[in-house]
Amino acid sequence: MNRPHFPILFVFGDRYIPCQLDRVEDVVEYRPGGFHPVNIGDEFADGRYKILHKLGFGGSSTVWLARDQRFIGMRRYGKLVVIKALRANISSVNYPDLVVARSLQQSQPSNSLRIIDDHFVVDGPNGSHEFLVSALAGPSVRAMLDFPERRRLRADLARKVAAQAACALERIHCAGFVHGDFTTSNLLFQLSDHATEWSDREVYEYFGAPVTDTVRTCNGEPVGPHAPSQLIEAIDHSMFMETHLLQEDIMAIDFGQAYAILDPPKDYRPNAMLSYMSPEAFFELRAGPEADVWALGCAIFEIRAGFPLFDYFFPSSTEILTQIVTTLGRLPNPWWDAFKNQAQFDEDDLVVSSIRDQLCSLGTSDEILTSNERTIFEVSEMRMDGKEVDLLVDLLGKMMRYRPEDRIEIREVVNHAWFKFSW
Repeated sequence: MNRPHFPILFVFGDRYIPCQLDRVEDVVEYRPGGFHPVNIGDEFADGRYKILHKLGFGGSSTVWLARDQRFIGMRRYGKLVVIKALRANISSVNYPDLVVARSLQQSQPSNSLRIIDDHFVVDGPNGSHEFLVSALAGPSVRAMLDFPERRRLRADLARKVAAQAACALERIHCAGFVHGDFTTSNLLFQLSDHATEWSDREVYEYFGAPVTDTVRTCNGEPVGPHAPSQLIEAIDHSMFMETHLLQEDIMAIDFGQAYAILDPPKDYRPNAMLSYMSPEAFFELRAGPEADVWALGCAIFEIRAGFPLFDYFFPSSTEILTQIVTTLGRLPNPWWDAFKNQAQFDEDDLVVSSIRDQLCSLGTSDEILTSNERTIFEVSEMRMDGKEVDLLVDLLGKMMRYRPEDRIEIREVVNHAWFKFSW
């Protein structure tokens, strides 16, 4: 499907007419060392994988919905998979996703971790590209909580999801790795089995046909071999949020920031979302397993409360640190001396809204309402039971101590009584 073109307002890289689609990558990223041109219908790995639709893109890759055609004939349709096509300038057999995947497959296989099921190299006009194949999954926990308006998971499901997240992180640490970016954006709901085996017709009936815009140069010259002939708009991910498509299980993804605990990169710099970064990451630019535990604490709060502990819409490290101090109290020295906003706090009364305060403010109803249809989300805005609040405050308090050596380890997290709480 092609959309009409509009007058040129500006140019990308002084070469291309800007694309009129919303969910597309910048065409100038198709250059030597950059993205590989991919089109709908392309087949890779000697015809095993066929591209059906576009799932998304980022700074390091484009992401595609594909069909694994290996089992056609043995089953109704080949299974739907995700293919992540890496930029040529970062493609390597030592790419963190691949390194972690190999280790996890050997030591800690689990449905709660989305690892790389297959990978292969594609040579193209922009270089050699690693293509990573993994299971198709649904929306992230964060997306489910945010769209179309702020919502809370059903209480028992929130504890189940949080427990699965903790177990996933335990497996990562036991395999000898730091995740480095453990957020609710990297926790995906698993899709129901029938959705991963849709036919092509069912895929296009549900998501619509791919929407494309022809790539054109400003001076009318041919586009050349480096860029694709068309840019393809990514699927609207809100369409994955139909609860009948989802299982009540999650998987942790994205090991792009991961590294071996015993062999951290010499040039490593924390690159997680600011609202999940630990104090040592802010002040000392280091992040070990303890920083993962801090991030998991932030994730557990968001999973249960329905909103982030530290608001990720604030853009700066100073703003996030201000929220941390407001919630958890005075930073230890020398971090307190380095904190730019310390002057705005009265040291006799630093905590404005503690974790307990925020949990106790949830909901308006004490009555558990039931529904004929079991839903992922709470039927009503339920208050948290006081005993559950006590348990969760205890857990998060131990996970989010300022100094990393004072935090509990992940094996203690997974055995905490909060995960087993029930009315």
